[in-house]
Amino acid sequence: MRLKDVFISELRKRGVERIGTRLRKVMSSSDPIAKMALYVANGKAEVCRSDGGLQHSFTLDGRFVSLPPQAYVGKCESEILLSKDELTQYPFPFVVVDCRFYDEHTEKERWKIELQVKQTLGVVREYMWDDKLVVTYRDVGFGRFWRTTEEFLRENGIKKVVLLDPNGDELYERTGAKCFIIGGIVDKAGTKKGYTSKIGRVLEREGVEVDYRRIELRGDVVGVPDRINHIAEILLRVELDGEDVEKAIKAVQPPLVAKWRLRKELHDKTVRVCLGGKTVRVVERRVFDEFREWLNITKKDFYEVCREQKFFVVSEKVMEQIKSLEWDERKRCFKVKG
Repeated sequence: MRLKDVFISELRKRGVERIGTRLRKVMSSSDPIAKMALYVANGKAEVCRSDGGLQHSFTLDGRFVSLPPQAYVGKCESEILLSKDELTQYPFPFVVVDCRFYDEHTEKERWKIELQVKQTLGVVREYMWDDKLVVTYRDVGFGRFWRTTEEFLRENGIKKVVLLDPNGDELYERTGAKCFIIGGIVDKAGTKKGYTSKIGRVLEREGVEVDYRRIELRGDVVGVPDRINHIAEILLRVELDGEDVEKAIKAVQPPLVAKWRLRKELHDKTVRVCLGGKTVRVVERRVFDEFREWLNITKKDFYEVCREQKFFVVSEKVMEQIKSLEWDERKRCFKVKG
């Protein structure tokens, strides 16, 4: 359940089926109801009893209609029907980006952290509201800043967290946790391996119970997006939309990351063919459909990787003909005579 769903539920409890606004950003939004909910949750507006000044509105499924609203979103001069405090009572989780290792990054890596936190705020706004993104140790200008993660947890009475750690003991699945921690770590050189686990150990010394969870895709972390905003979106899809982890990964997975995993898997789908003194690998065309079920790849991506790996793509009929050839056990290939 997203903030938008809670908003609609609360409006219906109050007998509201049509709602209006004069807020331009809401009017121009692709999802005006979600935008209204965000404005109210962020304390920038309230839901007010209609004052008769509007002659157009939105139904709760987002359709614009030329009918007066039963309530409107803005600053109330009439009765307040729904306030921030009432809307935000639903127990949405916190997403904490722990930036305690910020200073150990290069200037370029720091820029990437700040960009990814900004993008994470955009993700959080699709599901919840701004206060649910907490950034600790480094104020990057986005999210709700706290000096330390330990202080945030203590002040909010949170004694158990889920730490999304690529080296975690358990696989991540829907947990219903109150707080998730993502390491504010960007590392292309591989020098910060294990840093996320360090965050957990420090928290444990402070008396916090840490549930270390790793996100895997069919038994491997290769192909799992590692950007902060992508990790946040995967967990919110699983926790709030009820998607399974594999489906959430595919929905978020950039094609570049999907191709990394395809390169790793494709070799096992090939067969070796000996042509005189030359050996080639071939793969059946329909293998693409198998990968497309769980990787965010196009047919173009598939053929690009095959060309890159020097694999020949053949039809099902040709593959049957290849597999009917003599098998050379020593060379581990099918032999083409002549």
